[in-house]
Amino acid sequence: MFASISLPPTEGQTGSLSLLPKEAPYQTQTKSFSWPAPPYAIYTAAKPWAEPQVCDLEGLNGAIRRCTLVSVTPAEQTILIQIEHSKTPVPVTFSQFRRLTLKKPIHPQEIISTEQFADILGYRSTVQYNLLLENGSTATGQTVGYVETHYGLFLFTPLDAHGSVERVFVPRDAFTKVTLGDHIGQMLVEQKVVTSQQVEDAATEQDNLRKRKLGDYLVDNAVVSPEQLMLALDQQSKMPMIRVGEALTRLGYIDETQLKQALEKQKTERSVPLGQLLVNMGFLTRADLNIALARKMGYPVVDVTKFPVDPEALKKISANTAQRLKVMPLLWRDKLLVVAAVDPTQRKMLEELEFMAQGRVIATLGDEMQIANTLKTAYEELGVVAWPTDNDMLAQTNDDQHQASGTQLLETMQMQDSGIEEEPDDGQQIAQSDNTLVRLINTMIIEAHARGVSDIHVESQPKRAKVRIRFRKDGLLSPYLELPHTYRAALVARLKIMADLDISERRKPQDGKIDFSKFSPRHRLELRIATIPTSNNLEDVVMRLLSSAKPIPMEKLGLSPDNLEQLTQSISRPYGMVLCVGPTGSGKTTTLHSVLGFLNTPERKIWTAEDPVEITQPDLRQVQVNPKIDWTFAKALRSFLRADPDIIMVGEIRDAETAQIAIEASLTGHLVLSTLHTNSAAETVTRLIDMGMDPFNFADSLLAVLAQRLARRFCNECRTVQPASQETIDEWVADYLHAFPQDNRPTHETVLAQWMAQYGQKGWLSHYQAPGCSHCLGTGMSGRVGLHELLRVTPEVRRLIQTGARSEEIQHAAFHSGVFRTLRQDGIAKVLAGLTSIEEIRANSNA
Repeated sequence: MFASISLPPTEGQTGSLSLLPKEAPYQTQTKSFSWPAPPYAIYTAAKPWAEPQVCDLEGLNGAIRRCTLVSVTPAEQTILIQIEHSKTPVPVTFSQFRRLTLKKPIHPQEIISTEQFADILGYRSTVQYNLLLENGSTATGQTVGYVETHYGLFLFTPLDAHGSVERVFVPRDAFTKVTLGDHIGQMLVEQKVVTSQQVEDAATEQDNLRKRKLGDYLVDNAVVSPEQLMLALDQQSKMPMIRVGEALTRLGYIDETQLKQALEKQKTERSVPLGQLLVNMGFLTRADLNIALARKMGYPVVDVTKFPVDPEALKKISANTAQRLKVMPLLWRDKLLVVAAVDPTQRKMLEELEFMAQGRVIATLGDEMQIANTLKTAYEELGVVAWPTDNDMLAQTNDDQHQASGTQLLETMQMQDSGIEEEPDDGQQIAQSDNTLVRLINTMIIEAHARGVSDIHVESQPKRAKVRIRFRKDGLLSPYLELPHTYRAALVARLKIMADLDISERRKPQDGKIDFSKFSPRHRLELRIATIPTSNNLEDVVMRLLSSAKPIPMEKLGLSPDNLEQLTQSISRPYGMVLCVGPTGSGKTTTLHSVLGFLNTPERKIWTAEDPVEITQPDLRQVQVNPKIDWTFAKALRSFLRADPDIIMVGEIRDAETAQIAIEASLTGHLVLSTLHTNSAAETVTRLIDMGMDPFNFADSLLAVLAQRLARRFCNECRTVQPASQETIDEWVADYLHAFPQDNRPTHETVLAQWMAQYGQKGWLSHYQAPGCSHCLGTGMSGRVGLHELLRVTPEVRRLIQTGARSEEIQHAAFHSGVFRTLRQDGIAKVLAGLTSIEEIRANSNA
């Protein structure tokens, strides 16, 4: 049966109904992904993904590379691959490749003969498929059935006559149309409507008509010399301006309805030129588009196989860029570069070439196959030591369409440096507007966001040492990339420009924000940036990713039942002060917004002063402070008191003035929430008194102090469990009892009995471990878990605050309440629950 299918449209668009079988349900977790088998009973049903497999990955430029497929996550439309000679797997999105082929074949459940195989599968053992790819080209082949999902198409290439097949996956973004089944000509022959000779004659005539349309014109008008080219460009400059859509309409290649559909779609795909959009939508062929560009818009057609290429023009554009953009540099005349391009109307392509050439660029029309075949020869004759190979297949697209990895973009930059010229010395630094550097920075930020990174560190080294970039994830720093020293100044300057900072000021620190949506519209992301001068007249840059998010419900913060109950009681009071304390990055703001989410009701007016506003909630009145214009926390707090608040949240108590106003507000009928950078709950009390707070007022206002840390959580994919040894249990109990005061310390047996009742399984306590897997990149850890220490102000604690007692005395008094536990003790409870390791607890808490 013949089926011509347009893929289901994106949201908000219309399209034709798919005729392929409905997709089978799938699980969103990587571990439960099942690679489909051919949809016939003789093949074993799909099984969950079990182990990495060797595969061939075809990039968007058609290059194929052998690698190892570690995992597939359809819900996130990503795969994890291990590239040869690479230490860690690399995440790749479905939009970054064209085809994935598993090299390990699958076979029918039993060996059968060719005749049996054909009988079982019906009329034809295989069907032909034709894919119209997103770049306008087509791919054909044979497949033993097929399986369609909303994220792509699974095909099964026959390897022999007995049913062995190779499994192929084509992402949905890689093609716009698929034809599966016999061609119409074959169907007509089988139905005896026409003869085979008639079909063959018709196909020949059709081919001749297509060739005549473009071939005759190119043979007669192709430019083959610099003189002809300059004359043709001069003639083009005198032609009246005409739009692509108008040219195509006049030539009869499209009608007004098709043009309107394309213009409507271009509103959501602004980065795609109208001509390419029409080709992608199937209204036009690339050949017809080229004719319109040449005949109606005057673009000179150049035969690059015969044109004497100017070596100076080749030196202006790197080999990698020429291959990626599908352009052939032709002439360099007085800061004017002339190139042959497959699509000379692409404005972004011209802008990128102008950046690299530092001059004006004019594009002419060239044949794609001719350009591809001529580029390599031309650059090799020029002396390029390394022609771009499979290593760059994921780095061949610009930032508005697809993102290559930072490592691949670095390879691109290094290839550009080594391809034509020697590495520039310190006097020949790379410009901050260099397009590859701009793409690298954008890719770095997007990769960091995709990996769940909290901070990006850019560290400049003296002399000719490389610039080091590191990511902080789950509290730990790990290397990401190293750049040549020649990119040092340009990298920092580019980041300053993105944050609207002064690029000429290198002697003192600066801080600001980057609204990343300005540079990559698809990514709603803000970054807080700080530049810090270092020795040797260099600068470091640290960026914190501020992804806007919804508050986490309080019951999902990871608080123990006792702590959750005590905190809920404290914040339910009509007035007073509740503090959340801990180091930078310990989740204080997230916790306070969870509390505000609990308190946010229509009967309450809530004001917040934050720097920056990271989490937004409806009905909160949120204010961004700005010390540069003297709009501080203290001044915001004074303003709030005149705005009839019920609850006030102050992002951070940074000075005595803010602390004093917060205490006064809490004593005059307002609930005040704030954060402080201290190490423990008891230490917070003494810190504020040391700042000059009146002990009696402070003791009356304070309701509770919540100290917290974030420890790394075990990876759920590879976590294992076994009975804990007696030695391990004794070690945990000793660690747990250490913080108790001597007069209130429970016995070893009491603690062990409590643990056994709460965490015991079949008479033993569990010892959890995580050896590491592909999901956690071999670390054994994925995500964070909170450690909490909640100090409620009891009458005894209040009396100690009023008398200026030491933090140790306040903590000992808190233990007498019966529910207080230190960070270390709360962490040990989470070790017993299998959430994290004892090493993580010790690394994030004192005894």
